[in-house]
Formats: sequence, structure tokens, C-alpha cells
Amino acid sequence: MNSIWNKNIDLFKARFPSLAGMLAGTIAAFEEGVKGGRQEVFPFRVEQAKNGSPTASEGGTMLHSKYNPGREAEQAVSAFNEGAEEAAVFFSCGLGYAPVAFCQKHPSVPVIIIEEKAEYVFQALSVLDWTPVLSHPALSLLIGAGTDNVASILRQYDMKKAHIFSVPAQEAHSADYFKAVRQLIQQEKSKDDTNTATLEKFARLWLSNSCRNIRQLDKLDGIRKYAGLGGRLPFIVLAAGPSLGRVLPQLSRLKERAVIVCVDTALRSCLDAGVEPDFIVLADPQYACAMHLEFLSAPSSVLVTEVAAWPSVFRFECREKVLFSSMYPPGQYFEKKLGWKGQLGAGGSVATTAWDFARFAGAKEIFMAGMDLGFPGRQTHIRGSQFEEREHRISSRVNTSESQSTAALLSANPVILKDYRGEDILSDKKMSLFSWWFEKNCALAEEQGVRTYSLTDESLAIKGIERFPLDDFLKREETLSEKAAFFAAAEKAGSEDRAGREQGQFDKVLAAFTGDMERMKDMATKGISLCEKAIANRLKAPEVFAELAKIDNAILQSESKEAAALVFPTERKLKELTKDLPEDKTLSSLYYSRIIYRELKKACSDYMEFFSSFSALPR
Repeated sequence: MNSIWNKNIDLFKARFPSLAGMLAGTIAAFEEGVKGGRQEVFPFRVEQAKNGSPTASEGGTMLHSKYNPGREAEQAVSAFNEGAEEAAVFFSCGLGYAPVAFCQKHPSVPVIIIEEKAEYVFQALSVLDWTPVLSHPALSLLIGAGTDNVASILRQYDMKKAHIFSVPAQEAHSADYFKAVRQLIQQEKSKDDTNTATLEKFARLWLSNSCRNIRQLDKLDGIRKYAGLGGRLPFIVLAAGPSLGRVLPQLSRLKERAVIVCVDTALRSCLDAGVEPDFIVLADPQYACAMHLEFLSAPSSVLVTEVAAWPSVFRFECREKVLFSSMYPPGQYFEKKLGWKGQLGAGGSVATTAWDFARFAGAKEIFMAGMDLGFPGRQTHIRGSQFEEREHRISSRVNTSESQSTAALLSANPVILKDYRGEDILSDKKMSLFSWWFEKNCALAEEQGVRTYSLTDESLAIKGIERFPLDDFLKREETLSEKAAFFAAAEKAGSEDRAGREQGQFDKVLAAFTGDMERMKDMATKGISLCEKAIANRLKAPEVFAELAKIDNAILQSESKEAAALVFPTERKLKELTKDLPEDKTLSSLYYSRIIYRELKKACSDYMEFFSSFSALPR
């Protein structure tokens, strides 16, 4: 082997000893092949460019310039905007010219190189000096990593602020692999866009509901009393997909053999089948979701929800209501002081929350039913669900329930995928995000001994969720005594938790919170005044900036700042508010600060308004 290879492979082994150990056989085979003159170990053909540098081709297609591959790489990496972008991702890299040029130019920016086939990296290491890359302090080298592992690394960075370096010729050898990675990145970007849009649309609703219901945090137990108690019991999660209809006739027998966790949208169908689920999960704060419980009751069921739910949810007639930890800042502030209720994952769908509740409760086997993530038979929901009933209520001669269902099918970028029978199922872009959430979290759960199955073959086939025949489940033994013991243990844990609560603590926390908001509002008001003072007289700018620094530090020290962020503009909205700042740097900074203080003052005022409105609510 040549000196370049020896230098590179020594650096590689020193920098990534575990990876080098995993690839030891491949490295040895590559070295033996080179020594033996076996051309098959080389995935591409190395030749000389016009300027004398090595270049390469594969299958007759050039991977780099025929003339000056180094200059070509420098031009490519110049597209990276270090002010706006925070990471560089390379989809393969040929001989490595681009990563080398990038690492020389950006010695502290995170670099991720993704390559499915190790031999492509090793041939590059035998041709080009990779010292700038292998000595880069923020390098992630993903060789032969599965897409799940790639996703876990990429998730550490904001993919909206990552630059993807992709040359079709260099990734053609693993086109399907890189297509899957590109889809993962797009899903991450879509998730961020969805979260931002949701925050902008519903922030005031979450604030209003949280303030109105805030005393429920003092009154109700948390799901933590169920934590880990259900290890001997299978859990069945009922979603409201059309395929649930096949399960409902057997629901009473299923309840004898498992803990039944029902999403709010499927409750009416379960009750129509004559069965009250063990748990009902409602996670969405919107009024439309509260409507799923309207005119219903389930005296033997436990309702699992959060403090930001629509207030009427807390009037639902059931055995008990328990809270999981709030996903929104107001509840999070109070739970930090009063005690956490128990955290559940949020995947954008109530089915993800219901699955995570089963995992949280200790289930080692979770069975999904009706979680179709698509439209089997071109249906949108189980017959008799609130969605279908609403379609009938608002239908007319020109807007029939059938036309409404068709609109739902076609309104979200429909795609054809496969169900557990291998047959086509219509799905859409939004549901693909839910599917991806389950893939990721079921894989993590399986590492902890938790297996997930689907009882409905018509559902979208999801990697990590296996098919399980309904008839086979019905052959299992009844678990009534184990279920009784599960609920008894939870009640004991809840009683002990209630006994440990400090009387009057909630009112102390509420007073501290409102006091913090009042102080932050006063500081924001002062900040606005100072900015306007300096804008009117630029000579006062230095002393004003010094005062603003003190205000900013005081705000950052406030424990309530995260709660105020709920109704503070998102990064996207803030860009809109600050797009027309003056070109002068001093004035621009003052105008920007004034906008920030105005928005902070408004956020604090919103809280004080809501708490003032609801302070007279029953205790």
C-alpha cells in the first residue's frame, strides 16, 4: 500500500477506533486486494486530470472534473453560507475533494459524510490526503450505517440549517440508499415547518386552555402512578381508522385479555360496540377534539389528557381523569414547581400519544388496531366516528358526506403504499410523518424489550410494527386478575403521591408566576423606553446599550421566560417583523431590540389577562 493510504488509515483508526474495528475485515480485504493487484476491489477508475491531479470515473461517468477537480471542489463548497448554515452533509464524495476543501475552509463547522459502501471510502483514502477531514474536530463519518442510525445522527442538527452536498454521479452506486436518506432529511424539515405553523396558529388557544385549567394540576393525579406497572399485561391501542371495524365485534373478548387504550376519536365506536375502554387518551387542545367526548360517558374508563385540553374535557363523566406532563410552557412551569405528571411523546397524532402511554405503563407488548395511516377501502375513519357523524350533520345536496370524504382523500398529497397484506393503500404526506415517528420510536422501544404489533392487516405496513393475527390473540388466556392488580397498584401509588403534596403550594406557585410576569412586563416597558430614547438621540446609544444589557440579563434569569415564549413570535414570524430594519447598524440594533421588548410585553400582558379572567374559577 502507498504512503497516502498508510497515513490516512492510521488517522482513521485513531479517530474512529470502534468503526475501524467493525470494518477491520473490510480493511484487510481491501489491502490484500490491492497487494494482489485485484482490480475488483476498486469501485471506480482513477485517472489523471489535465492539471495532473487524480480524478475518477465509474461506469464511464466522471465523478470529478477532467481538468481541475480541486478547483471544482473549492467552487462547490463556496456555496456554504456559514452565517446562515450550521452543518455540512456530504452524500458520498468520490475521492474526497469536496470534504477536504470544506474542512480546510471551515475548521469548526460540523461535517457529516454519509457512505453506504465502505470500499468507496477506502479507495478514496488510498488516493487523496484526507488529513484535513480526519483531523476535523466536528466530523461524523457514517460508513455502512443504516438509515435509522443516519437519522439519529442528523437529528442532532437543524436540517433546515444544513447544506447538503450531493453529486448524482458520486451517489449513483447507492441511489436507493441516498434517496431514503434524503427523505429522512425532508421529513425532519417538514416536521419543523409543521411545528412552527402549529405554534403560530394555536399558541393563544394553548395559553387560554392552560390558564383556565391550571388548577387541575393540583387536583388530578399524573400518569406516573401507572409507570412500569403493566409489564405482565398486553396493551391494545385502538385508533379510529376504517379497519377498526373488523376488531370491534371482538372488543369485549379483547378487553378480557388486554388493557384497552382508546384514542378519543374511536370512543364512540367502542361504546356503540358495548365496551368501555380501560383508558381514553385525548391530547389535542382544540374544541373539535373535545367534541369526540360530547354527550358520551364511560363510568369505568380512565381519561388520560393534559392541562391544555379544551375545558369541557374535564367535565367528561368517567372513572377518573389523570394528566400527563404538559407539552406547553404554562403547564411545564407549574409542574416544575409542583411535580411532574409523567412525560409522553408527541408525534402529532393522538395514536402516537396512546402508544407511548402503553410503553410508559410498562407494556412489553403493544398491539395497534385501526391505526391505518391511510385510507383502506377509500374510507377516512371508522363508521360511526365523530368525523363521519359530522360529515352527515353538515352534508347537503351540493356537499354530500361522500364529497367531503373524497376531498379529505385528495387534499394532502396522496401516495400509494402497501398494507400488511402487501396490497395497495392510499396514504398521504402528513401520515408519512406519523409513520416515520412510529418507525423511530418502535425501534428504540424494541431495544428496551418492547415489541409492537398490528392486529389489522389493512393498515399501512410500518417498519418495526409486525403483523399479528387477531384470531391468534383471541386464543390467549384472560388477564382479568392481572388487570385488577395493575389498577390497585396504581391507586396505591396515587394515594401515596397525594399524601406527599404540600397544602397551599399551588397558590404560592401561582402568585410567584404572576409576579414574574409583572416584573418581566415592567422590564420590557423600560427597554422600549430606552430604545426610543437612543433612537431619538444617537449620542445616548452607548449608555442605553449598557442598560439594555442589564435588562436582558434580568429577563434571562427569570424562571418564567419559557412560558412567555409560548405567545412570543416564532423565529419565522420574527423575521417578518424585522425585515425592514434600517441599514445603519446602531439604529438597526435599537429598532430590533424595541421590537423584541414590545413582543415580550405583549406576551406578558396576555398571560396576566388570562389569569385575571380565570382567577375566580372554582378551586
